[in-house]
Amino acid sequence: MSFIGGLDVWPHYIGRTPLNAWHMAMAAALCILLVACSHRESIFSLSPAFTAHSSVPASEVAGCVADRWKQGARRVHRGERGEAITLRAESLFRGAPIGLRVVRDGPQTRVEYFRRRHANPLYWAMVRDCLHPGESDGADGTPAVPQS
Repeated sequence: MSFIGGLDVWPHYIGRTPLNAWHMAMAAALCILLVACSHRESIFSLSPAFTAHSSVPASEVAGCVADRWKQGARRVHRGERGEAITLRAESLFRGAPIGLRVVRDGPQTRVEYFRRRHANPLYWAMVRDCLHPGESDGADGTPAVPQS
């Protein structure tokens, strides 16, 4: 059998098993599954769950939150783009994506907290504590939690 003779076999195999509707449906479902599983939008493409302002400089707020999140979250990443400092992480137990954008807004610092799905309120509490240091730890002589 020569090489040219071997090519004569190809037309017989190409049309032998035509794709029916079931094959086409399975191929389409596989494509949709791959796209759905691989598409990951940024946490910052969502609307913020909470927004707050502080007189603490943006870099100090971001540093404070990053230190706290490193102790209680997974995969903490810090980034800077222009005037904004961003933090991304995953909640420790559920793996819920959380994010923080810290921007200097005139004399104030604006903080936007993002979450993809319900995350433990602890992470927003960590952010709030960094916005007003000294208020939550009793440093001014008043207790952080009202006592009766």
